[in-house]
Formats: sequence, structure tokens, C-alpha cells
Amino acid sequence: MTAILFVALFATLKLTRLGLVARGTMQNPEMSSALGVSTTRTYMITFGLGAGVTGLAGGLLAPVTGVLPSIGATYIAKAFITVISGGSAILAGTASGSVLLGGINGIFAFITGPTIGEVALLVTAIVLLRLMPRGITGRFFRKYL
Repeated sequence: MTAILFVALFATLKLTRLGLVARGTMQNPEMSSALGVSTTRTYMITFGLGAGVTGLAGGLLAPVTGVLPSIGATYIAKAFITVISGGSAILAGTASGSVLLGGINGIFAFITGPTIGEVALLVTAIVLLRLMPRGITGRFFRKYL
């Protein structure tokens, strides 16, 4: 599901008029507004798209973890660390950050246990941000989404 969703979002942001308007509005909202784009509407649509993806993730995760009022508290720190470590590129940053940090967490959790896996994830994120303050995409993926 993740791969399908990633390809669909990439195609939407790269190949459609909505993606062009959203990327232009993110880069320079004043110029987009001067060219006749409703920035408020663009922000609403992209927020709705993000909320839809989040809802889909919650729906896919609910059968695995159970539905509790605090279900998101478990994942919010990891998501924040992943997005910050990935950098400013929308999809390339999130994908590269999640592959790197998720892989490290999974390997260390398998070898030593889940607690050390979480510690390894945090240490990796700290070292990564110390070496690359603009994230992974700030250095490697400048021209991609």
C-alpha cells in the first residue's frame, strides 16, 4: 500500500495541474497569488489530501494495533523525526528518511530489542541532522519533489 500511495502522490504532484499549482504556491505564494491562483484554496486542497493520506494510514494501522484514543501518540515522534531528517523535498525527503530510519530501527530492534531500536533511531537522527542540517534531501535530492 505504501508503494502504491507513494507512486500515486508522486504522479499527482509531478504530472497534474494541481501538483504544479501546489509546488508553485509552496515556493512563492505571493507570485502564485499574483498569477491568479487562489492560495487559500490550494492550501485547503493540499491539507485535505494530507488528511486523507493520514486517515488511510490510520485505517490500515487500526487492525494491527487496535483503536485507542492514544493510537497516534506512539507514532507522532517517529513521524516528526522522519520528516525533519528527510529534508525539504516533499516526497523524496519523507521516503529517504523513512527508509533510512526505519531500516536502522528494524535492524537494531531485531538484533537487540525494541528499546535499543528506538535509541538507535534517535541517535541516527541526531547524527544525521548534525552532519546534514538541511536533511538528506538538502544534500542529495535537490531537484526532486
